[in-house]
Amino acid sequence: MARKPDILQMFLPFALEAQKAMDRYTSFRVGGPADYLALPQTVEEVIMLVKTAHTARLPVTILGGGTNVLVTDKGIRGLVIILTRLKQETEQNILPTDTPEEGKTRIRLTALAGARLSTLCRNAADQGLSGLEWAAGIPGTLGGAVIMNAGAHGSDMGSIVKEIEILDLTSLKTARLKREDLAFSYRALKLDKCIILKAILELVQADPDMVKTAYFSNLKTKQTTQPVSQASAGCFFKNPPGFKSAGWLIEQAGLKGIRCNGAMVSDLHANFIVNQDRACASDIVSLAEQVRQGVHKKFGINLQDEVKTIGN
Repeated sequence: MARKPDILQMFLPFALEAQKAMDRYTSFRVGGPADYLALPQTVEEVIMLVKTAHTARLPVTILGGGTNVLVTDKGIRGLVIILTRLKQETEQNILPTDTPEEGKTRIRLTALAGARLSTLCRNAADQGLSGLEWAAGIPGTLGGAVIMNAGAHGSDMGSIVKEIEILDLTSLKTARLKREDLAFSYRALKLDKCIILKAILELVQADPDMVKTAYFSNLKTKQTTQPVSQASAGCFFKNPPGFKSAGWLIEQAGLKGIRCNGAMVSDLHANFIVNQDRACASDIVSLAEQVRQGVHKKFGINLQDEVKTIGN
């Protein structure tokens, strides 16, 4: 703790907070303290924070909406930068491409990494822009959705991302990466030691009524089949290739509704672990292991985590 005053002095004029509990910054509502926490509002602030942390020899952890992560009870060492305020309206715009393709007008939507995916999705639906309606009701930020290659209803971010702007944590320089330079895979984007600052999505101008119908249909499906009102991190496990969904496997293994203290496998959707009653991160980790073992015992399948566990 003797270093704290020196560290805070180095980060002036940024309003760093020390020993900040992470439970309010994750959708699981769990997590121990971050050594230091910052909520920048501009790309320039993000860059300066990272450069200062590099000088101070502090490790840097980047979070968006905290919707697909589990922070351990011991918290996170170093500096945590949360990007939810990186979303100024002046940085969001719609740009038409030069030429129509196949009779359809392609529209490029540019937004900062902290923009809410659900807001972008609804705004696109209101304007009759097709390509993002699958994301109806999905929480989190644009940057988080890109790095996790979020997806639903047979589509994902990798199918609509045209370009991203990143900060390389090694060189401390920004760069633009086009779609052909990005290695998307199931629920992942291979992007080592980089922060996504901005993304350009390519959508298609379509009939507004059709887009809105698809949007509200997907939203209703999510609201009626998933525990959206409870604290969770979304689907906890990846769907194994060539098999039934992880939720189906968990349910058939008789694990729906099992608990570990305050953590519970949702009785609505078995691939959701919910913080039912003041669970801690260790409860969730223990319950996830019970699920893995139960599915392996019945089906011989090893479920892989979709939720990222971070921290000490």
